[in-house]
Amino acid sequence: MKLPFFDKAAAGFGSCCDDLKRAMTVPPNPLFRKSESGVLYLTVGYVQSDEGIGWMDQAVIFCPFCGKPLQSKEEIRIKSAEAPSTQQ
Repeated sequence: MKLPFFDKAAAGFGSCCDDLKRAMTVPPNPLFRKSESGVLYLTVGYVQSDEGIGWMDQAVIFCPFCGKPLQSKEEIRIKSAEAPSTQQ
Protein backbone atom coordinates (compact mmCIF):
# COMPACT_ATOMS: atom_id res chain seq x y z
CA MET A 1 0.00 0.00 0.00
CA LYS A 2 1.46 3.37 -1.02
CA LEU A 3 0.55 6.34 1.12
CA PRO A 4 0.81 9.78 -0.51
CA PHE A 5 2.47 11.59 2.39
CA PHE A 6 5.47 9.21 2.35
CA ASP A 7 6.80 11.07 -0.70
CA LYS A 8 7.28 14.29 1.28
CA ALA A 9 10.58 15.57 2.66
CA ALA A 10 10.35 13.05 5.50
CA ALA A 11 11.99 10.51 3.20
CA GLY A 12 15.08 12.76 2.88
CA PHE A 13 15.75 14.11 6.35
CA GLY A 14 18.27 16.92 6.25
CA SER A 15 17.01 18.44 3.00
CA CYS A 16 15.17 21.28 4.74
CA CYS A 17 18.26 23.18 5.91
CA ASP A 18 22.04 22.95 6.03
CA ASP A 19 22.07 22.86 9.83
CA LEU A 20 20.10 19.60 10.06
CA LYS A 21 22.04 18.10 7.17
CA ARG A 22 25.34 18.87 8.93
CA ALA A 23 24.02 17.67 12.30
CA MET A 24 23.15 14.31 10.76
CA THR A 25 26.28 13.81 8.67
CA VAL A 26 29.36 15.85 9.73
CA PRO A 27 30.62 13.96 11.68
CA PRO A 28 27.98 11.23 11.87
CA ASN A 29 25.91 12.36 14.84
CA PRO A 30 24.62 9.54 17.05
CA LEU A 31 22.00 11.87 18.54
CA PHE A 32 19.97 11.80 15.31
CA ARG A 33 18.87 8.37 14.12
CA LYS A 34 16.70 7.22 11.24
CA SER A 35 15.05 3.95 12.21
CA GLU A 36 14.64 0.95 9.91
CA SER A 37 11.01 1.96 9.47
CA GLY A 38 12.04 5.45 8.28
CA VAL A 39 11.20 7.49 11.40
CA LEU A 40 13.69 10.18 12.45
CA TYR A 41 14.55 10.14 16.17
CA LEU A 42 16.58 12.45 18.40
CA THR A 43 18.23 11.01 21.50
CA VAL A 44 17.09 13.13 24.45
CA GLY A 45 18.66 11.23 27.33
CA TYR A 46 20.03 8.02 28.72
CA VAL A 47 19.87 5.98 31.88
CA GLN A 48 22.42 3.59 33.37
CA SER A 49 21.03 0.27 34.57
CA ASP A 50 22.38 -3.11 35.61
CA GLU A 51 21.87 -4.24 32.01
CA GLY A 52 23.83 -1.31 30.53
CA ILE A 53 22.89 2.05 29.10
CA GLY A 54 19.33 2.64 27.93
CA TRP A 55 18.74 5.43 25.41
CA MET A 56 15.60 7.59 25.35
CA ASP A 57 14.66 8.69 21.86
CA GLN A 58 11.95 11.11 20.77
CA ALA A 59 10.52 11.14 17.27
CA VAL A 60 11.31 14.46 15.55
CA ILE A 61 8.21 16.16 14.10
CA PHE A 62 9.75 19.54 13.24
CA CYS A 63 13.33 20.38 12.27
CA PRO A 64 15.00 21.63 15.46
CA PHE A 65 16.91 24.24 13.43
CA CYS A 66 14.50 25.75 10.88
CA GLY A 67 11.11 24.54 12.17
CA LYS A 68 10.00 22.89 8.92
CA PRO A 69 7.63 19.93 9.41
CA LEU A 70 9.54 16.68 8.79
CA GLN A 71 6.98 14.02 9.69
CA SER A 72 3.54 14.00 11.25
CA LYS A 73 2.33 12.05 14.26
CA GLU A 74 0.21 9.98 11.88
CA GLU A 75 3.22 9.14 9.69
CA ILE A 76 5.21 8.13 12.77
CA ARG A 77 2.34 5.97 14.03
CA ILE A 78 1.91 4.17 10.71
CA LYS A 79 5.63 3.66 10.11
CA SER A 80 6.15 2.43 13.67
CA ALA A 81 3.26 -0.04 13.37
CA GLU A 82 4.81 -1.47 10.18
CA ALA A 83 8.28 -1.83 11.75
CA PRO A 84 9.50 -5.30 12.70
CA SER A 85 9.19 -6.00 16.41
CA THR A 86 12.41 -6.02 18.44
CA GLN A 87 10.87 -7.48 21.59
CA GLN A 88 12.21 -10.83 22.76
